[in-house]
Amino acid sequence: MAESMFDLISEQDEDRPYFATGGRGRTHAFYTGDEQFRLEMEQVYGKRWLPVDHVSRFQEKGSYATLNIGSGSILLINGDNGIQAYHNYCRHRGYKLVEEPAGKRQSIVCIYHCWVYDRNGKLKSLNGTYFDHFFDKEKNGLLPVRTQVRFGVVFVAFSDEAGDLDEVLGEFGTFAAAYDLESLVCAQAKDYPVASNWKLVAHNVNESLHFPTAHKDLHKITDFDDAGTYELRGDIVGAWQVIRSKYNSVSMTGLSDRTPMPNVPPGDLKKINWITILPNLLFGFTADYVMMQWVWPESPGTCTVRHFWLFHPTEVAKPDFSHEAVFALWDKANYEDWELCERTHRGLSNPMWSPGQLSLDEEVVSQIDAWVAALTAGAPEAARP
Repeated sequence: MAESMFDLISEQDEDRPYFATGGRGRTHAFYTGDEQFRLEMEQVYGKRWLPVDHVSRFQEKGSYATLNIGSGSILLINGDNGIQAYHNYCRHRGYKLVEEPAGKRQSIVCIYHCWVYDRNGKLKSLNGTYFDHFFDKEKNGLLPVRTQVRFGVVFVAFSDEAGDLDEVLGEFGTFAAAYDLESLVCAQAKDYPVASNWKLVAHNVNESLHFPTAHKDLHKITDFDDAGTYELRGDIVGAWQVIRSKYNSVSMTGLSDRTPMPNVPPGDLKKINWITILPNLLFGFTADYVMMQWVWPESPGTCTVRHFWLFHPTEVAKPDFSHEAVFALWDKANYEDWELCERTHRGLSNPMWSPGQLSLDEEVVSQIDAWVAALTAGAPEAARP
């Protein structure tokens, strides 16, 4: 077995340009502007592969989940041919079909005019709506969204312009294999509304510099100063952070008797590997569980964060299994983070904001901004290196 994840990924350039000068933040318009947000929804969320869920939430036929992205909504459902995403509205008059975040259904019923769709998106019944020769029932099923699964993660794309998914993911599969991501079970999920631009949340969850001041519980367990940034192939960014010597798990107690994932390299048993699939899915890979955290934009100043906690099925099957200490730590830390993000958004909403200097510990923040800016060139200041 490899000694650490560094043995499994590409060689890391310790002399990369960022370390010479650090980076800088971007402008008020980049973080809070309407035009920047419009371009992000069009060029990033509208044309890229987006990770949206984990396969463990779709174990039975008819299992479903919903997701709001910008002004749209999708329905993910396990049908006869596997997990497929659809636009979450009725083909008749556009009624939003499913509001619940997750559940199980064999039929999707529009309660406006009682159109009924099966779990494969096919229109089953019009329930009295009268049409004649001009209506083709076969052509009025739910509109599908491109859907693929990799490493247990469900991806969707709204455009045929989305590139090759395997190329996009680059070295992500190396981390997914080490932490048995495809086999894990989602023990709990929770959604959080945040009054902040989505990029500020993406920044926040990708740096630990704020742990000593904002997260006393996390700071007790993890060492923000024993950490570093990865340089990874693909549309992914990442960093690592060490768990302090007296602890073995990132939780309220800092201790766990869960058996570590069998393929985690020895050098990473006491680390968190923070890996983000751009634009918006952060993984906290630890030896005894994996955290998945999405940020979904709704408007320039609002977003929803969806958080999953995943564990190895052999641990979940034990009669004394509990993830309460893990959930308690992250739920508390999440609310601490959202206050930080919301106050930062209010500060950046001032047109007089002047971009600040980024430290060597904030390389991923700079990487995220540069990636978004490259895809939205044309928005105010977006093309600046």
